[in-house]
This record gives sequence, C-alpha cells and structure tokens, in this order.
Amino acid sequence: MKKTAHKAAAKAEQAARAQAQDMLHTMLQDMLQIDDRPEIWAAFPQFLQALPQFATVVRDTHTAAMQGGTKIDLFLALALEILVAMCDAHAGQLDRAIGRLTRAATMQSNSLLAQGALFHVQGLADSANPKYQLQDRFCIKPFVELHVLERTSHQCCGNWLPTSAGDLNEQPWEAVWNSQAAQAVRASIHDGSYRHCNKTACPAIQAGTLPTKAQAMAQWPGLAALIAEQETEMQRGPEDVNLAYDATCNLSCPSCRTTKVAADSATRERYSALQERAILPMLREAKSVFITGSGDPFASKNFRQLIERLTPDEYPDLRFRIMTNAMLFTPREWERFPALHARVQSLQISIDGASAQTHELLRRGARWDVMQENLRFAADLLAQGMVQGLYLSFTVQVDNFHEMGDAVVLADQLNATGLYFGKMTNWGTFTPDEYARKAVFVPSHPRHQAFMAAMADPRLRSPRVILGNLIDHLPERAAEAA
Repeated sequence: MKKTAHKAAAKAEQAARAQAQDMLHTMLQDMLQIDDRPEIWAAFPQFLQALPQFATVVRDTHTAAMQGGTKIDLFLALALEILVAMCDAHAGQLDRAIGRLTRAATMQSNSLLAQGALFHVQGLADSANPKYQLQDRFCIKPFVELHVLERTSHQCCGNWLPTSAGDLNEQPWEAVWNSQAAQAVRASIHDGSYRHCNKTACPAIQAGTLPTKAQAMAQWPGLAALIAEQETEMQRGPEDVNLAYDATCNLSCPSCRTTKVAADSATRERYSALQERAILPMLREAKSVFITGSGDPFASKNFRQLIERLTPDEYPDLRFRIMTNAMLFTPREWERFPALHARVQSLQISIDGASAQTHELLRRGARWDVMQENLRFAADLLAQGMVQGLYLSFTVQVDNFHEMGDAVVLADQLNATGLYFGKMTNWGTFTPDEYARKAVFVPSHPRHQAFMAAMADPRLRSPRVILGNLIDHLPERAAEAA
C-alpha cells in the first residue's frame, strides 16, 4: 500500500513538473518578443500558486543553461535571468531580485523586457510610490509626436520607445502616423500596460509626472473624447516633429559614435527627397519642429536647407526647438538663418562637462574656449527675446558626474531656463561591459557611492535643474524607497 502511494506521489510530482516545464516553455517563447510583458509580471503569483514546481523548474533550467558548457541564445539567457529574479521576488527576496534585474538591465540597457521587469519588482518593493501605478496614467507623446530617424519613425524618443511606426522613405507620412504599430503604441497607453516603453529610461515615468487620465482630459480638452473612448487613430497630424535622420555632426562624441559622421552626396540627395515629399508637407500641420538629436543642425547641409525653407510666411504657426553642441553656434551663423529669429521655442545646448578637461574629453573635437564664447552669445539671445528658452543638457556617466554641481553654476551664470541631467544611454557605441563601466548610476558600480555623494550636492536642488530619470538617485528619494 505504501509502495503504491509512493508511486502515485512520484507520478503526481512528475506530472506537476512536466506541467511546469510546459508553462516555462510557453512563457519563454512569449518573452522572446521585443516588448515588455507586464501581464506576466502581474500574474506571477498565480503561476507560482497554480504550479508549485514552477520556481524549481525555472531555477534548475537557469542553472543548467548557465553551467551546461553550451552557448545559449542571449535573449533566452536574459529571459531565464528575469524569471529567476521574479521567483526571488515572490519568495520574499526583493533586494536579491532587484540586484539581479539591475545587472541584467545594465547589460541589456535597451531591452524593454529587462527594464519592465526591473520596474515591476521595484514597484513591489516600493508599493506606496504612485509612479509604479501606470494603469490610470496618460502619456500624450504618442498622440502628438513623431520622431523621424534614418529608416524608422517613433512617437517618442527611440530609446524610450523603440517600436517603429514606419519608414517615411517608403510610406506617406499619414500612413506612418496612423500605422498599425503606431496605434498599438497608443493602445498601450490607454490600457496602462506601457508595454512598448522603456520604463526605467523614460524621464516622465521615473519622475512620476505622468498625469492621471482625468487630469489629462482637463489639461488637453481637445483629447478628452479620444481618452474617454480609447481611440488610437488620429484625425490630424503630429503637433511636434523631431527630425533625427541626419547624423552629420562636426564632433564625434564617444557617447554616441566612434568616428565623425558626415552624409555623402547620395545620402544627402535621399534626405532632400524625404524633406520635399514628406517632411515639408507634414510640418504644415505641426506646431513645433525639433532639429536635431542625431547630430548637429548647423553641420548638416540638409537641415540647414530645411531651416531656410521653413519661413514665417510659409509656416506662420511653426516654432523651432534647436539642439546643438554650440561649436558652430556663432553670431555669424545665426544671421544666416533669419527663419529662426524670434521663432525658437527652445535652444538646447549639450555640454556634458563644466571644465575644459571634461568637456573636451567627452565632446571629442570641441574647444572649451569656443564653447564659453558661444554660450554667452546664446545667453544674449535669450535676454533679447530671440529665443524663448535656453536649456543645457548634461549626460551623466563616470567621467563627468563630479561636475554636476559646477554645471549648475554655469547655468546660473548664463541665466539658463533649465539644466537637464540624464543617464547616459548606450546607442550601440559600447559593448555591454563597456557601458557597465560607464554607468556610475548603477548601484553595483565601484564609484556609485561617490556618485550618490555628488547627487547630494545642494546645487542640484536649484529650480532650474531637471533631473529626469536621475531623480530617484537624490539621497532623500533613495532613503524613502529603502
């Protein structure tokens, strides 16, 4: 009798393990897609309850894959690492899970799956923090913005929203704007999953500044019906257009490229055709155009020609947002572009340092003395009302975090409208290991404590400072989450 019972128990355990293995296989297949899987993270307690062998199977599979001596697919390895972390989290080992996911998210900084899983577990550890509750939040960007890259288009920064709406080189802009992919992104905002978003990189998500849907309806009454009905097809074109298809630049900053980039004649012809066929017509309905986060507008022949075409007579309601490294932003250049005069909504200048040594290290090809002169000219334009806002941007990494406070002093001297600090992104310039050595904001980095000390600098509390996705590294915020 005991033998029969033992056999039955062993058979039941074998069946339970087989069932757990089937579920793991199904789950891994689903996780090999590009997007986040918030529905899996939310349902994980139910998986563990319904399949008592699931956590054991996950850990055994992970161990076998890591120690098996055979090469494992990178995406499969990442998916297994995430699932082990989820098992840790629901076994009460939240710190261990966060540490595991932080390492995975650092090594795969553009993986929506890794970033989404980390965001979810951080939310479990800080359940009272409303920033982790996205279900009733609304992001306006996919409904009003289009970022045009070389061969893709995005409804937000391509690093924060990697899903492409389409290629304006091959499709009419109207078809891209309301493509199936574009509408899927909007649907993910309506349903609160934000599955297409990089949740740990997005400044609005990290800062917790996304409005509730009720607040959004009050703030943008023209979208109230769309929000209420969860519509995804837009009846008018994008209001804000970001042009980032030309990477031509006079510098070769190591954070975004390995060599200097300049479009050749054939590429410039293609850009010209794109501008005539799609960009100029699309901008007739837009309120603002951003030029450019891909290079420098004053180094690009195509962007220079485009700016000249966007005259107040032809585009009376259009305003410019200009981003430049400022090496070419001189009084002489400014006079060559009357279309910009008194029509620049924001002038954004990337600095990445507050000293000659750091600036010239990280802005390869730049000269600090020229930068200072051109910054003063930009400040004069702000004072004269020729530009509406002057912003400095500082991409934080291991080589410059110690100058964040000094950058605030520089912004104060210029009377800049704002100073934006953000985490360095891996645009494919670095290997995962190289990026990990640069990412001083990651807790496991050997200089992280020095970075946290720099974040305690009272100068970073200036009202002109915008901390974006670094805001949770303020000591007081970190202490609240602990």
